[in-house]
Amino acid sequence: MRRSVLKLFVIVYFFLPLQIMGQDVGDIGCSRLKSLHQMNEDTYVADPGLLAYDVTFYYIDLEVNDTNTFIQGFSEIHAIVDSMEIGELVIELTDSLYIDSLLLNGIRENSIVHNNDIIRVALDSPLIKDQLISIRTYYHGNGGTVGFFSGISSRPDNEWDKNVTYTLSEPLHAKDWFACKQVLTDKADSVYVFITTDTSLMAGSNGLLTSLVELPGGKHRFEWKSKYPIAFYLISLSVSDYQDYSCYAHPQYAQDSILIQNFIYDAPGFLNDNREAIDDTKKLLELFSDLFTTYPFKGEKYGHCYAPMGGGMEHQTMTTLSSFNFGLVAHELGHQWFGDNVTCASWQDIWINEGFASYTEYLALEYLVSKEAAQTWMVNAHDRARTEPEGSIYIPEGEATSEWRIFSGALSYKKGAAILHMIRYELNNDSVFFRTLRNFQQEFKDSTATGMDFLGVLERTSGKEFDWFFAQWYFGQGFPQFSFTWWQNEDSLIIACSQKGSASESDVFRTRMEFLVTYVDQTDTLIQVEINEQEQQFVIVVPTFVSNVVEDPENWILDVSSTIKKPVTEGTFSVGPNPFSDHLIIEFNYTNLIRDIIITDLNGRIVKKYQTSNPVVMINTNDLVRGVFIITVKEGGESLSTKIVKE
Repeated sequence: MRRSVLKLFVIVYFFLPLQIMGQDVGDIGCSRLKSLHQMNEDTYVADPGLLAYDVTFYYIDLEVNDTNTFIQGFSEIHAIVDSMEIGELVIELTDSLYIDSLLLNGIRENSIVHNNDIIRVALDSPLIKDQLISIRTYYHGNGGTVGFFSGISSRPDNEWDKNVTYTLSEPLHAKDWFACKQVLTDKADSVYVFITTDTSLMAGSNGLLTSLVELPGGKHRFEWKSKYPIAFYLISLSVSDYQDYSCYAHPQYAQDSILIQNFIYDAPGFLNDNREAIDDTKKLLELFSDLFTTYPFKGEKYGHCYAPMGGGMEHQTMTTLSSFNFGLVAHELGHQWFGDNVTCASWQDIWINEGFASYTEYLALEYLVSKEAAQTWMVNAHDRARTEPEGSIYIPEGEATSEWRIFSGALSYKKGAAILHMIRYELNNDSVFFRTLRNFQQEFKDSTATGMDFLGVLERTSGKEFDWFFAQWYFGQGFPQFSFTWWQNEDSLIIACSQKGSASESDVFRTRMEFLVTYVDQTDTLIQVEINEQEQQFVIVVPTFVSNVVEDPENWILDVSSTIKKPVTEGTFSVGPNPFSDHLIIEFNYTNLIRDIIITDLNGRIVKKYQTSNPVVMINTNDLVRGVFIITVKEGGESLSTKIVKE
């Protein structure tokens, strides 16, 4: 099919006076938008005492096996006192773990109360602002809880006859296996994770494996160290009968190659079955480094620990996952930028993690597989997002402690990815879009950010306002439902648009809309209009007879839409252009009927005659002189005539 290179930008609009938006969205100002984004940090803090200090370092040293969740050892917090004075020290640790002792700055504390997953230490002498402290807690017991979000789990993988003990702390289950402070905005500057296990097993974790220490009694200790800032829930361990399969990526702007270290089952056939998929990580890491900034933890590694967890978890520098599916690997690797390097500042803004990481799946397909594969992914993402017609991506405060709401596949993941795709569409400039992502990474690296923070970067980078977009797509509910009707009147294509929101609170959505207009001569063109009313009409001058109109042909917009052609109004057929010059096009309302077409002059003399059953007919009229003619169509025992003019 031939497509004209001209993109027509509208033209003539309306039924109603043009407004920027409907009442609920269009008049939203910056202050009102901020009022929608009311984070309540207390929602995510188990006790106010946790805010009295800033964590600088975690040191975890545990003995772990591969068949149960029994752990023993210690975890240590280094911190700086942030309050003027602290009389009671507060730390989080599940009640199912028994405390053997607790040392503050190396001195054993005896006034300890441990209940409701909180350790309270009554201090003989208060701690003062800017004082450096270390809190070492020795403990033992069975960690974790029941279910997917269990902190620490131990499961068999029957397919490969292996047992695995692994952690999954997101959102608030780090306390199920180490003493910690679960506040998103307080990243530790660094972390050590030392894991003692049987010599038949291996243990993976964050950062670099700096030492493997042989111990008595058939034990050895894996000493992992990471120098990068890290959120509490991204610290991890995984223990199993592993082998190490490592490879290297070579991002364009990295000074050195980047280690990709994979702890995979030491089982016959496992590496052969998964080697090609594991090696795809190299291409993905190189692609994302090019699109988003060089891999943020390039001084250490990226890698995977294999575990029967059902999906994956983006533990910083070493994802835990249950398969090397291309989309899963892309998603978890994408998190290293969006979720790990830049972490959501509140669970209400989980989009910063999951929406962006989901969109990296689309980008991986677009750049490394095919545009068609990426389009299929987005079609499926839209389908999933539409299963929640009332929901918003931004999580209301009252729902922000529900794990299944935080990790809603329809809203946080798929709709979250869809609105990034629509931001890319609205920008209509990939250079600006990806520069926005890079600027976001650079501005908030090693830190946390909200949706409003990303909005700020987007507007500063693009020079465009997007508060209206965030009001309707990020904070607002649902998606638009469009009905389009089109018809042709001589050289004018008319498209009528009607819309309503899928959610009761959403009336009008503003968006650019593309239409692919196909002509009877098999050429086509792409036109764009601005939709911002419940009812609108667009009039576009076209060069010839239109055979079809398709809305949003590239599937940029998350919506429900339908396009129909207005029924023929001149009886059983329509004819155009009128006046005509070198050709006439006749379109019939009914198909599969044999009909006679007769063209006569005003004296009744037949100048052309045809018989056809085709739904659309083009007649060459170069041989007709200028003047007025009558065209008559006879079908099904009926006859209808209309006047036509040759220029």
